[in-house]
Amino acid sequence: MADLSKDQLKPEHPDRKTGYERILTDPAPPWFVELYPGGNGTGFLEKLDRHAFLYHQREPKQLVVSFDNIANVNDLSFAREPWGWKFFRDIGWSHLGILARTKAWYRDPEIIDYLKSKAAAGFFDRFDQVVFAGASMGGFGALAFSALVPGSIVIAFNPQTTLDERLVPWETRYRFGRVQDWDLPLSDGAAALDAARRAYVFYDPFFDLDRQHAARLKHPNAMLLKTWSSNHFAAPMLRKLDLLKPVMLGAMDGTLEAPEYYRMMRARRMLPMYMRGLETVASERHPKLVGLARKRFQSLRRQQAAETARAAQ
Repeated sequence: MADLSKDQLKPEHPDRKTGYERILTDPAPPWFVELYPGGNGTGFLEKLDRHAFLYHQREPKQLVVSFDNIANVNDLSFAREPWGWKFFRDIGWSHLGILARTKAWYRDPEIIDYLKSKAAAGFFDRFDQVVFAGASMGGFGALAFSALVPGSIVIAFNPQTTLDERLVPWETRYRFGRVQDWDLPLSDGAAALDAARRAYVFYDPFFDLDRQHAARLKHPNAMLLKTWSSNHFAAPMLRKLDLLKPVMLGAMDGTLEAPEYYRMMRARRMLPMYMRGLETVASERHPKLVGLARKRFQSLRRQQAAETARAAQ
């Protein structure tokens, strides 16, 4: 192999390496350590033209199927992991992670045929509980493909229900996704809810485009849960509040209920992200209320800082 320049080996330029060069220069990711021939894990990696499927067999009766979001599409690093991989590993669930190589919103016959064939072969039937999960583009994937496993649970953060302009003419984002073939099967996440046991959908009601997608998911099986002022970042907000893990665990076993969720979400009052969002959407219409909210926010932050200082003494 020809010598590589230092610039070629910089980690911020992973796209300049061949796969073989990445193996030589990058640490092996944990999923590979589990699944390589000498590893202790059981599972498989299957790679198609525009998608890959990474499966880890753990808990024999519980499976989560996760879908990449658009931020991961261009990640060519050897260390790339499926969405939520570490979390699902740590709680011991079996996990089928779907990795996308394009921003095509899973509108490709190869992935549709692959998952349909897995369902027809009984792959999902071995599990008592199947969860489909993802965020944004991955949230669409979770909603749409859950139709293949009746009785499954869906966890979708800021999902698009579809990018079919005939159904959502108001959606102006994701130009490349909108020009895909939306006549393919499983193209409307809202239509898939009839098969789901329950769908947990997290969204910001102040973010209009996500709110309109959530409105299409009003269904007896759907629980629409608000993450005020999170914009398109519901999961990161929950992570900042240390709520993502308990929320995910409750949703995955189908026990999360709205009253419990909103009690936990009271913690947002001390989150700067939440306060900035309130000021952005309400300062002009409700300046006095926003002023009171700002004072309360500052008071709670001071109280929190004092408690932290006392605990450190």
